[in-house]
Amino acid sequence: MNPGETLLSTSRTFQLWRYGAGHSQLILRSGFRPETEPVELHFEGVRSVRFDSLTFPELTVWRDEDEVVENDRARFYNLRIELRSPKHTGVITAGRMTCIDGTYPDGTIKWWVTSPRGEAIGGGDRPTCE
Repeated sequence: MNPGETLLSTSRTFQLWRYGAGHSQLILRSGFRPETEPVELHFEGVRSVRFDSLTFPELTVWRDEDEVVENDRARFYNLRIELRSPKHTGVITAGRMTCIDGTYPDGTIKWWVTSPRGEAIGGGDRPTCE
């Protein structure tokens, strides 16, 4: 398991831009400025979301220790991402997070982080987190 790390720290303000429960996707977008392109944080395989507010000024994105979901046959891992701002912290549990310079799907991918693959318990095929 990972010990935790800062993935992004910025003075930009991000806000919830789009959430689709059917596709398990969530997008946070920085505000548009005339001199700069927006930045989007795209989450896929979203399992849970907890926010006190939908706006995150001076955002720090922290990858906490991965969450583990286990049954008698398999073990699955999920990213646990904390969205920290001076007034509140939000938490997203997801399979993948991508930082995009611009807007999804037309922007340029800057970086991404993906949860580890699942594993079988007691033998058998190795399942995926998807």
